[in-house]
Amino acid sequence: MAERAPRNLLSHFWTPLTAVGSHGPAGPNAQICVSVFGASIVPERPRLLVNLSKTNYTTQLVQASGTLAVTLLSEQQVDLLAPLGLRSGRDGQKLDGLEVALTAAGDPWFPEGVGLIDCRVIEQYDLGDAVAFLCAVREQQPSGIPGVEALTWAHARAVVGEEFLSQWAAKSEREQHAASTAMRWTP
Repeated sequence: MAERAPRNLLSHFWTPLTAVGSHGPAGPNAQICVSVFGASIVPERPRLLVNLSKTNYTTQLVQASGTLAVTLLSEQQVDLLAPLGLRSGRDGQKLDGLEVALTAAGDPWFPEGVGLIDCRVIEQYDLGDAVAFLCAVREQQPSGIPGVEALTWAHARAVVGEEFLSQWAAKSEREQHAASTAMRWTP
């Protein structure tokens, strides 16, 4: 039996891949996010905790608007990783050419996903390098597509190709460097 490489225990805490979108004066914007967690045990008051890096343009839009949309991405949406994960909305309309819908508040979401979760920010927490948004879930809209499966990072890594992985690694390295100097940490 072939030995598997030891897995980092913290890798079990990454959520399925999501697109988090918000809006501002220049229009809607969205990004890839791997840190969206359930934050309520009260079914009639569902909440999410959404962690966004301060380096991302979408973070500023969420802070200003107080709303966001979370699309739980499907395996069929792996092609969204490059435009939403490697480009910045600061450089132009990165949603151009993508199949996008807007919530009543104007936040973008991606209809081919597992579903939409429309949120309003309750509170935000400064993590130094990131902002954690505690959000009230206003609406959940599951996909009407039968058999759709959530996109995981493990699945994505297996199908995106070396060029994307190389670009993602370079971007991640830059963001990690910036985060390491700004994050709140124990002395």
